[in-house]
Amino acid sequence: MPDELNGRLLRLFADTEQPLADAQFVSQTSERLRPLQATSADRLRAILATALSGALAGLAVPWRWRHAAAVALAAAALTVWALLA
Repeated sequence: MPDELNGRLLRLFADTEQPLADAQFVSQTSERLRPLQATSADRLRAILATALSGALAGLAVPWRWRHAAAVALAAAALTVWALLA
C-alpha cells in the first residue's frame, strides 16, 4: 500500500476524533478474561511447554532441508578447524 494512502487513512481517523474502544467494550472484554486466570503452576507449565516445543522445533526443522547433513558436516569441520588453528 502506498504511503499516500496510509497518510490519508490516518488523517480520516484523526478527523473523526472517536476513541478506539468505549467503556462498554472494555468492561465486556475484561469480564470475559477474568475466568481465564491461571495459577502459578499452570503458568509455569505453559512457559516450560512453550520453551520446550520451540527448542525442539528449532532443532528438528533444519533437518528437513535438502542439504542439512552437508551443512552440519561443514559447520562441524569449521568448528574443529577454528579450535585447532
